[in-house]
This record gives sequence, C-alpha cells and structure tokens, in this order.
Amino acid sequence: MVDHKSLPTHFLGGNSLDLAPQGAVRDYVKAHQGHTVITKVLIANNGMAAMKEIRSVRKWAYETFGDERAIEFTVMATPEDLAGNGEYIRMADNYVEVPGGTNNNNYANVELIVDVAERSGVHAVWAGWGHASENPKLPEMLAQSKNKCVFIGPPLHHYAYIDAILGR
Repeated sequence: MVDHKSLPTHFLGGNSLDLAPQGAVRDYVKAHQGHTVITKVLIANNGMAAMKEIRSVRKWAYETFGDERAIEFTVMATPEDLAGNGEYIRMADNYVEVPGGTNNNNYANVELIVDVAERSGVHAVWAGWGHASENPKLPEMLAQSKNKCVFIGPPLHHYAYIDAILGR
C-alpha cells in the first residue's frame, strides 16, 4: 500500500478516489494505488507545447482506456492565439480567453492561471515549459486553491536546483 500522507501537498489533488465519479480513469487510479483522479486538465501554455501535451495524453488515453477523450482539455488562449486560429485551440475540448500581450499577462501569470483553473473546474494544470512552469509559486498556489488542483510538472525541490544552475 502506498502512503499518500508522505507525498507533498501539490501532488494530492481535490478530486480524490472518494470524490471522483465512477469511470475508467477512476478505476485505473484505484488499481494503481493512486490518490487523485485527473480527468480534466488545464493547459497553461500555447502553440506546439500545448499540441504535444494534448496529443501525448490522448494517445495514452486511447491505448489505456480505448477512449482518446477520457481526459478533457481546457486551454488558455489569448486574442492573438484566437485570431491566428491556433491548432491547439481546435484540439482542445474547451478554451478560456485570457488577456493578450506579453506572457506576464497570460501564460506566465500564476494568479491568472490559478483563477482560470478554479473557474474551469479542472483537476490539474500542465504549464509545459517556459512561462509559469518554472515558477515555484504555481504548484504552491494550485495546492492551496479551492479545488486543490494538481500541478503536472517537477517537484518543488527541483526549483532550487534550477535556480542554482541559472544563478537566480
């Protein structure tokens, strides 16, 4: 039996086995002694990064559950992304329009990402690479959010290592 109490809080989401509705993903998590059922993911990135994440997870979901749509994706999209008819937006199940301009207004804005995650009712957030993915505040704030969203990314202790390498 896996001791989930020893896991960092940002790995324990609010959609626990006890709360999650019946389904193939819940059964998979239970069979593998997991703790959090993730069927709704916010992609807090755009372009090729978002497309690769959606494609990878859909491939895994098809191979595992026979249903490529077992995981639902919500993406963030700026007015510029929408005007450009971004393929990642078309691939997603839902999108939430966020402010345009520099990434401090959108994909690097931790407070905005947490707000979008809460309003969207997702179970987890994938920030990809760059933007907010390297900000240790993101997993901390997601773990403290009302839905206790899981951060899909490196553990918090890796951020100190990254900062040391980058001289921050």
